[in-house]
Amino acid sequence: MSDSTLLAVGLIFGLLVLARVSRKRPRFPPGPKGLPIVGNLFGIPRDHSWLTYAEWGRLYNSNIVHFEALGQHFFVLNDEKITKEIFEGRSQIYSDRHKTVMLHELTGWHRNWAFTPYGESWRQNRRLFHQFFRAQAIPDYHDHMAKGARGLVQLLLQTPENWMRHIRHASGSTVLDAVYAMDVDPNDNERLEGVERAVETLVEIAEAGGYLVDFIPALKHIPTWFPGAGFKRQAMAWKRDIDALFERPYHEVKSAMQRGKARSCVTSSLMSMFSEKLGDPDVEETIMGIAGTSYAGSDTTVFTTFAFVQAMLLYPNVQRKAQEELDRVVGRDRLPEVADRQSLPYVSAIVKEILRWNPILPAVYHKSLADDWYEGYFIPAGSIVIGNTWAVLNDAERYPDPESFKPERFLTADGQLDSQVPDPVEVFGYGRRVCAGRHFAQTALFLYIAHVLALFTIDNPLDESGHVIEPRRDCLTRLFWVPKPFKAKFKPRFTGVEELVHMSSIPTQ
Repeated sequence: MSDSTLLAVGLIFGLLVLARVSRKRPRFPPGPKGLPIVGNLFGIPRDHSWLTYAEWGRLYNSNIVHFEALGQHFFVLNDEKITKEIFEGRSQIYSDRHKTVMLHELTGWHRNWAFTPYGESWRQNRRLFHQFFRAQAIPDYHDHMAKGARGLVQLLLQTPENWMRHIRHASGSTVLDAVYAMDVDPNDNERLEGVERAVETLVEIAEAGGYLVDFIPALKHIPTWFPGAGFKRQAMAWKRDIDALFERPYHEVKSAMQRGKARSCVTSSLMSMFSEKLGDPDVEETIMGIAGTSYAGSDTTVFTTFAFVQAMLLYPNVQRKAQEELDRVVGRDRLPEVADRQSLPYVSAIVKEILRWNPILPAVYHKSLADDWYEGYFIPAGSIVIGNTWAVLNDAERYPDPESFKPERFLTADGQLDSQVPDPVEVFGYGRRVCAGRHFAQTALFLYIAHVLALFTIDNPLDESGHVIEPRRDCLTRLFWVPKPFKAKFKPRFTGVEELVHMSSIPTQ
């Protein structure tokens, strides 16, 4: 081989090596360094993950953080501006959900359309749900909400020590009444406890951090008796509660329809819309999914109301200010109504602040559908993109002194709601995945809070030795950010509370 040939070969080889070395690698945002192959698998936070994500943002001086586990890319958005630009400005890319075998195939949660992947089926369900729960439709449910709120204060008068159970009953019965036209006996908690068990499965699945079957889907075919198939046996047990949540009330309404006894509600309206196709299993699944998703979502209102009670124990001055406003506007001879909302800016500010101060879903997970670039960073298709709602709602520039519970932050100097202060809308999610039931939830929450504050003083209980049990902000920290069970004392505020409650009519359909 001649010298010129050798030189040419060497030049080509050198160029190939140079091209390989200089090839531009995807540039990811800063984040914790992982191990070979497994990446950050063992460093993914499980408790208070949103706090860790926010700390990573400060540590790496970036409002978008990247980490990786077993080849799966994760991106955390710790800033309101970025969440808007990603989830709203590019919603066609970032509106998907991560699908897992355990959640979507083995336990029956595929019926909750909020968990389904982005596509035509999801869009159809969203349109149907929105038809019943858009802002303009909420007045149709005011009577149901008033009935639930008045039922709550009646129960608090009877057995105040069971206040957590009463709040769960009020929220669940309000949704059951609106969605299925069903009345629930306060002494029969079987139905509502079934919902609680079903929702708890979501927490358990999130706590597990993923199952092997989610990484190796073929494992779903192994028999339940096979060694290592405990996940299948657990899924079967959970599925019974989840199926009952979606199926039982649906079939009760269907039976009433067939007998001509059905009352007006969301489910009966859906059945009328699809009356000619009710025998179609796909249509029935759609109706069950729309109605059941509404029902399952009632627990978020329950958890938020628990957080409200906790806040009143921690900030008694807030309670006093709200009660002064209620006495001035509503008086003591009637109960609050939805129509009072505009005249009760401080109570309305409490609702906003409880949503900001204790976001029930502090971190929200989306999945990207296509490769994308953001400010020079590469976000590959299939990435898990996390909106850190806690970080957004604890941004000191938006909400000074964010850790304190201050309804006043939403008010002007003369005590009216301040339109210049951003509402904590991020608590309901982002982009096309924003909670479609948010208008219903906010109105119901206002009524529950207004009724309780109008009639009761929430105070710290005493222990067995007669000492005050000081309030603490202890929360469960898995999928939901929920106060741990705690005690509180509900005392009637004035003479005549009992008579007022008993005399107040409860609207019926």
